[in-house]
Amino acid sequence: MTRRLLTLWLALGLALALAPARAAAQSKFAPAYAKPAAAPRADWSAVQALSPGQKIVVRTRDGDRLSGRFDSANDLLINFTDGGRKVSLTRESIKLVQLDRGNSRGKGVLFGALIGAGAGAAVGGWIYSQDDFVGAVV
Repeated sequence: MTRRLLTLWLALGLALALAPARAAAQSKFAPAYAKPAAAPRADWSAVQALSPGQKIVVRTRDGDRLSGRFDSANDLLINFTDGGRKVSLTRESIKLVQLDRGNSRGKGVLFGALIGAGAGAAVGGWIYSQDDFVGAVV
């Protein structure tokens, strides 16, 4: 009985942890530039379709990572503002352009802590409800 309950809780926790990522990747309303990174696209028209002022992250072929606000893009260049300075890069020097989603690591930590607290409370409540609980403080 205990093993089945533990397996059920682990499966439920895994399903809840993976659900937001799966739902975001499969959304039919997601814009073209927000599709999963599993299939990289060389479609420059998605970059040109960005709205001025959007936060972006640009990774160059040299390995540099630049972030700023998108200004414009044409067939040869992308223009954006990085910390108050205007930056223009050629299309050939760019490896990746993606939207800057902010600090999602903090949200992940909070979400993980909430799941852990809930699971701990559930398991603790179940253990406390058993008849053979002695009540010793460890």
